[in-house]
Amino acid sequence: MRRPLTAVLLQVWQLPQNLVGLVFGWFLKGKRRHCNLPGIPDDIRVVSAANMYGGISLGNFVYCRAPIYDRMARHEYGHCRQSRLLGPFYLLVIGLPSLLWALWWHPGRSVGYYSFYTERWADRLGGVQGRHRS
Repeated sequence: MRRPLTAVLLQVWQLPQNLVGLVFGWFLKGKRRHCNLPGIPDDIRVVSAANMYGGISLGNFVYCRAPIYDRMARHEYGHCRQSRLLGPFYLLVIGLPSLLWALWWHPGRSVGYYSFYTERWADRLGGVQGRHRS
């Protein structure tokens, strides 16, 4: 458990993405539920939603399609760790490039989705073992 001052400073450090994550949750429609997943700290709010296609991490918020698979949850947790490391720079260094990559990439591409630097790094930080197929 984090000390109160450390937790507050971490929230301020990640303020831009935490605000976007909070707003994103308000606009998420359909059934959603909060999940506690092994290996992911309690201060990370993991939400599964039936109408999500994949996953997105914004600060301390993780939104994933239901059901949540362990590999996906760990990958998205890796993005949370990136957010903690980069703070206010996360949206420019990771968030925007990752979103553009997700919009551009499709399964027929010759390069794997998780070969992009943002995704490869998130896998490493999240402890994802092995290679993704797509």
